[in-house]
Amino acid sequence: MNDRGQEARDENVRIFNRVIEEGFNSGNLAQLDALFHPSFVEHQAGFPTPDLEGLKRGITSLRRAIPDIRLRIVDTIAERDKICFLLSGTGTHLGSFGPLPGTGTALTLNVIDICRFEDGVIIEHWGIPDRMGIMEQIGMPQPPRWLMNLMMRRRRRSAA
Repeated sequence: MNDRGQEARDENVRIFNRVIEEGFNSGNLAQLDALFHPSFVEHQAGFPTPDLEGLKRGITSLRRAIPDIRLRIVDTIAERDKICFLLSGTGTHLGSFGPLPGTGTALTLNVIDICRFEDGVIIEHWGIPDRMGIMEQIGMPQPPRWLMNLMMRRRRRSAA
């Protein structure tokens, strides 16, 4: 990677780190406007709408459930205009997370984020949080064994 490419990569990592610090860790959602392209598309399942407003509402919901959330970038992989981020975090489950009310449980969180950058801002995002890991930590019961077996049988049939 040449110096110019490395500088662009480093700037993109700084931009995403600001998203984490301002949006997720601090709740300063107004600061996000300057970090996202006007045509931004959110590809993460479960967000209200696939745009910046949907992302902000998703962050607000997460911060209600885990108000002291602290995420940090653990690793990055860059390829052309995309960067994959591995995040790790902590927080306390104090508000509703899905169907489960706050439990006071200390959580550890893991997320994989992929961002595509254009003109020095984020234009697309794919997020893969370990929701099942969070649900297990806050006491969601495991699905019944019969349901898991049925799902695995269907998966094997569709793969064949």
